[in-house]
Amino acid sequence: MGTDEDEVIKILGHRSKEQITKIDHEYRVQSSGGNSLYHALKHELSGSFGDLAISLATPTVELKRMHLQAAVEGLGTRESTLIDVFTQSSNHEIQEIVKDAQLYQHILSDISGDFKAAILGVIKGERPSSDISDDEAAKLAGEFYKAGEGKIGTDENKYIKILTSHSLAAVKRIDKHYQAKHKHSLEKAIKSETSGDLQDILVALTRTPAEYFASRLHRAISGLGTNERIVNFVFGLLSKHELHEAGKIYKAKYKESLEDAIKGDTSFNYKKLLIELLK
Repeated sequence: MGTDEDEVIKILGHRSKEQITKIDHEYRVQSSGGNSLYHALKHELSGSFGDLAISLATPTVELKRMHLQAAVEGLGTRESTLIDVFTQSSNHEIQEIVKDAQLYQHILSDISGDFKAAILGVIKGERPSSDISDDEAAKLAGEFYKAGEGKIGTDENKYIKILTSHSLAAVKRIDKHYQAKHKHSLEKAIKSETSGDLQDILVALTRTPAEYFASRLHRAISGLGTNERIVNFVFGLLSKHELHEAGKIYKAKYKESLEDAIKGDTSFNYKKLLIELLK
């Protein structure tokens, strides 16, 4: 009989994860075979539109786990995916994800060096949630400077320890003191002192989810073609409020609205659903 894709867009484009979970429960009750909404969408839809719909219908922790599993399949690991998940998840989410012992071991066996040390700092899911005092922040800003820009060479372990053992609120306070003393941000210091995947994960640890995912979306959309895997993950993960916050940062930083960027780089039902999610 076919699928009313406009109705799918209307429903998924204006429902939270919690609401979609309730819809899924009712769908299972009413379905003759007890099938889930996830399996129905997977069966009825295809392409980028289907992938996005499935991301929206997948609970947050499971979506992040799937993102990780796709990253470690085959030869090598997409380190950017590890950064997406482990720097932008709550302690509870991380602890739930790493209950998959096989996935946990696969991740750790495929990375090394300072990047692995940084991942080990966050994969425990024990990053504090509390802020720190201005005196403590000023002290840590001084330690951060001495570990990098204030010496020859860089003490990467000190960078990792400071950023992985303090909350985002604390890191933002440290950054405020660093800027006051050295006239530029922790991010600029990190970029001048480190490189590659280590740089990426340390920078990510200084950013709010909205700041981080605005940057990820720009990287996914700009240039030739669109990295739909990243777009689907971000849109499937963030709430409408979080997408709006990311959109504000996107426009301020890149001088183009996220909606216009999406319109210029996508098409058909895929574009319709993305735009609906931004409303």
